[in-house]
Amino acid sequence: MRVRITLFPTITRIPLPLNYNYFLTSLIYSFIESSSKDYSKFLHHKGYRLGGSKKGFKLFTYSMLIGEAISIKSDKIIFEKGPIHWFLSSPMRDFIQHLITGIFFEGNEIKIGPTDKEVPFIIEQVETLPRLEFKETMRFTCLSPITVSKVNSLSGLNGLKCHYLRPWEEGFSEAIRDNLIKKYKLVYEKDIHSPDFKIAIDTEYMSKRSGKITKKINFKGTDIIGFIAPFEVRGNPELIEIGYEAGFGEKGSMGFGMVKEVV
Repeated sequence: MRVRITLFPTITRIPLPLNYNYFLTSLIYSFIESSSKDYSKFLHHKGYRLGGSKKGFKLFTYSMLIGEAISIKSDKIIFEKGPIHWFLSSPMRDFIQHLITGIFFEGNEIKIGPTDKEVPFIIEQVETLPRLEFKETMRFTCLSPITVSKVNSLSGLNGLKCHYLRPWEEGFSEAIRDNLIKKYKLVYEKDIHSPDFKIAIDTEYMSKRSGKITKKINFKGTDIIGFIAPFEVRGNPELIEIGYEAGFGEKGSMGFGMVKEVV
């Protein structure tokens, strides 16, 4: 299920940090905690896990803040006026229920940003959006960057290094597919019957951008690299739906992997 929140800044020309994802994630947990402290604690500290796995999945994703008039200066971003749209999505009903309930408990004003420089916004509207019809071939574009990674051994050192895969690198499509298969099993508590899935970036768009489709976001001191571009997916509609609802790729709860359909 997908939710659209419409915001208006109450004070104009007050800058947000360009890397504001951490503050949005914190706001989401604040909403959920207002509805259910137990669910917020579960989601934050444990998450949904496959049997024996130490890694938990949050199974939600959200978009960047999308506004009509934006000024970007240095490491700051200014929303000069509204409306500003913020999309959130999850296949888990508990998440959506506690999110919406918590928003109404919190009231119609929110603040985003570091404690001493928070930017106030008014929540004008919260609405759930209609479900898509999922097909074997669909086209999407990113509402937040898509990221997927693999761990490499550091040559000559006792350690590991995280490498963020680019869409043109070997193993990218397979890594996205494997992540979706895990999410499917968590949501439906069973293996998917046909795990067919491939993703292909719009090469014409990439050519127009001279290949510059990657975006780096710093989340609480860690740089994460993803891509923003139109793309096509082919495969099992159930896996495509999981990607649409829980995010394509990794780190959905940090504001990665949300898309919208291109008609």
